[in-house]
Amino acid sequence: MGVIEEVRDAMARREFVPFFQPQYDVMNNKMWSVEILARWIESDGNVIMPGYFIPELEMSNDILKLDWYMIEEACLFLSKLDNYNIPKIPISINLSGKHVYEVNTCSRLCEIVDSYHIPHKLIILEVAENTFLDNPDVIKVMLDEFKSAGFRIAIDDFGNGSQSMEYLASLNFDVLKIDRTMFNRDVNDVDFQKEMKGIFDYADKKHVSSVAQGIETQDMLNYLKTAGCRIIQGYIYDKPMPESVFIEKFKDHLLDIEVEDILLTEAPQMAADLLVSAVFSKYKSVTYLNLSKNSYYVTQYDDFGSGVRPVVYSLAERLANSVESIHPDDRELYMKTFSIEGQMEAFKRGEELVELTLRQEGGDGIYRLVKISNIFVKSPAVEDVLAISLYDVIRELEPDELPVPEPKPEKIRRDIVAASKGDIVIIDQDDVK
Repeated sequence: MGVIEEVRDAMARREFVPFFQPQYDVMNNKMWSVEILARWIESDGNVIMPGYFIPELEMSNDILKLDWYMIEEACLFLSKLDNYNIPKIPISINLSGKHVYEVNTCSRLCEIVDSYHIPHKLIILEVAENTFLDNPDVIKVMLDEFKSAGFRIAIDDFGNGSQSMEYLASLNFDVLKIDRTMFNRDVNDVDFQKEMKGIFDYADKKHVSSVAQGIETQDMLNYLKTAGCRIIQGYIYDKPMPESVFIEKFKDHLLDIEVEDILLTEAPQMAADLLVSAVFSKYKSVTYLNLSKNSYYVTQYDDFGSGVRPVVYSLAERLANSVESIHPDDRELYMKTFSIEGQMEAFKRGEELVELTLRQEGGDGIYRLVKISNIFVKSPAVEDVLAISLYDVIRELEPDELPVPEPKPEKIRRDIVAASKGDIVIIDQDDVK
């Protein structure tokens, strides 16, 4: 009997048992997620490792049967955690690239996960890097469909295949799992450290979590803590364990499990929304400036929410129109600081921002102390000098805090009227009773 026939018989006898290996956050040593792994346990207790049967299954469509079996087991596992006072945690599930040949893969996945009332964001679908060697465009479409449905995507065994970072940049994924073979080297090797730094910097730039797999030594763990890799999976923390051992280890030990971190599990748009809310809780408006193009637009919170593209205006005209609202004693400094020329000079000097606290009169006639901070920013899309202007109202000014204005000279209105015989008479209106 061949391996595939043996596996088919074993699946029919339900000899495939899920094991679970935690992944830990090195910042706090708490469990960040868990990976579900298939173990073939024969009736006599003999454990057959995946290296024996997975390659054979990948050569046929039988790997799909195992995938769906493990997906069901993963959802069943998460649904049980409440019974043991264990928070639901993200779970990683290996997914073969052969699912692109199935019909309605994503809808079937949603149906299974929803039947257990599991939030989609807790499911991390792992796709091996070498999967993209065949039909990369089709697989990309499948992963995008999973992402649109709220599932998270992990690129597994990175460094074991031939895909470049340039290709990965075209993919929409959440987790980069670095293959264990990448860490079978001396931690003090300069080339190794440069290579790791490049990978971790790439993950940070793409805003994805990097996971180091197969970590077994304290020296490597210590290095990774300082190198920028936050998530660790390996024997240094835990070996894969059956469900019963996992539950016994973590039940009633909530301090060992990292409660869901919204900044890690939610989509980037959610993090952006949190940032926007924080900014507008402090600042009444945000102005975007393009100093190179003499343009700006003002955004308030409602504009962010609606997604309506703001109208762009002339920055120089705005400055000229706003100066009348500035207290006369502050106008010269205001114009000098926030003129396009003044800001460009500050930018060339290497300053990160220009800011000024001054007195400004509102439409209600009340003077307020305000702080304007223009922060220089860089867009990878253009070479223009850009800035974001934050406007903060500090407080209303009391009357005794304002200088007493000098009395203005009285104006006399004079009218020119025609008199008889062609004479011209000038009449002061004050003389007219």
